[in-house]
Amino acid sequence: MSLVHSPVGLRDGGNNPCTECVAHHLIERVPLLIRLDDNSITPAQGQSISSEMAPSRTARAPYVEAEGDEIRVRNPLGSCREVYLRTASSSVLVGSTLEEVLEKGTNTPAPEKIVAHLNNDRALGFSVWRDVHVIPAGGVAHLQRGGALHIASKLDSMHDVSNAAGDPAAILEELLQRESLTERFGVSFSGGCDSTSLLFAAAAVYGVEQPVACTWYFPGGSAHDDAKIASAIADELGVEHFSLTLSEDLLFRPIQRPLPAAPSTALAFQAVIYRLAEELSIRTKTRPVTILDGHGGDHIFLDPVPVATLRGTLRRQPSVFARKLSHYAQLYSVSYIRVLRAMVKTSPNPVNKFLRKEVITDFHQDRPSLTAVRNESLRRALMQDAISENSYRVICDERAQYLRPFTQDEMLRYALSLPTDALYDQNHTRLPFRQKVAKHYNTTAVFRRRKGSVTGAFQKALWNNRAYLEALVLEGQLAQWELIDRKRFREVYNQTALGCGGFDHDLLKLLTTALLIDAYQRLL
Repeated sequence: MSLVHSPVGLRDGGNNPCTECVAHHLIERVPLLIRLDDNSITPAQGQSISSEMAPSRTARAPYVEAEGDEIRVRNPLGSCREVYLRTASSSVLVGSTLEEVLEKGTNTPAPEKIVAHLNNDRALGFSVWRDVHVIPAGGVAHLQRGGALHIASKLDSMHDVSNAAGDPAAILEELLQRESLTERFGVSFSGGCDSTSLLFAAAAVYGVEQPVACTWYFPGGSAHDDAKIASAIADELGVEHFSLTLSEDLLFRPIQRPLPAAPSTALAFQAVIYRLAEELSIRTKTRPVTILDGHGGDHIFLDPVPVATLRGTLRRQPSVFARKLSHYAQLYSVSYIRVLRAMVKTSPNPVNKFLRKEVITDFHQDRPSLTAVRNESLRRALMQDAISENSYRVICDERAQYLRPFTQDEMLRYALSLPTDALYDQNHTRLPFRQKVAKHYNTTAVFRRRKGSVTGAFQKALWNNRAYLEALVLEGQLAQWELIDRKRFREVYNQTALGCGGFDHDLLKLLTTALLIDAYQRLL
């Protein structure tokens, strides 16, 4: 990122005025070096600071600001990118990609951080690389002389959540009206609740001629009717639509640049995402093409609803607990006894089943007790996961730029304003959202309950890539660190590859971790 700087009065991510200070806008690809002894900010590698007029800061452009004895690195909500920090004793290197800040041979993946990732023991700013921190969208890093570093999230300050009566469809339309989309743009369209509401909003704001909807699906999977249903919804609107067949050959491919701060589910689907971007770029005749993506909606509206939310209902509204327990049991077709047992025994943060017992003992941190877990903290943790996932840029070239409205400020506030017990009944999750969007657009399309299963593709990809993936885990860095229970891994891998294990999230997390470590060793 080249560096331009100007003394300006800025506004923070909530559009509130900041004290006048010097702002350094992050453009292109030259990392910044912040010296903590004198709080100076200069381009790394000896580049000179541009004397051009500083561009006006957009709502999504990360920047560095210096004020007094503190330097702040801000990454506004909706940026769809991560900002990386590498810390040393007297300086901090700031970059827009991981490669800009990593020092080969020094900032290597750390085994204790890998274990933390596999067990979900990670705080804001977490990365698997030594001395490297990441600022997701909505984050700000506070740097002070002496080396003190604190990373906060805008989500933590969202306490004014009184807009439960708001209209989420109107919020989506307002968010899209503020954007500068390409003349024609794409919509990643599964036919589910979030992408359907996003497609309707895009058509309402820009007309039906500009969006191009794309559905990727696996013909042999449990949701083989995805393309048919999505096509019917697009036809109802009059929006151009095409289907992209999901081949198992596209899953679990060797990872290419850019690399994220920590393993992400998107790593398993990187080749699929690349193909989607390329197809939309061709069909819209636009490069880079804007792609609207509904990822994050399930996180912020708790879908699927964690059984731990029932504990919050019991504490907050004991009078409605029996009714919500009944709703939960009917929604997921399970008995009351199973739900109650899960409430008592299910840990909000379970240990990854592939780790050796000795590893868990050595690295295991204090975990929250079941009685100490509160509904609000669980919700915000899931929301932060969505924000962090939406900050990872799988596409870092000229093909596409992503916009993900569900992790924007207004939609997060709307979601937080809804009590957890109001989010579902015996038939539907995300109930208030579905009801208001359906009324706004006079459609029942958002009430579809099931869509977009990739379990079949996941299982076939494991079968086809067995030699490659097993070698990554059992012969690669994870094995050298002696982290993995080999027997347990082989058992679960075989069961899942044969179609007996469903969609195993622990296995997916382990494989994406091995893929990321392999990519680091190959590419960097």
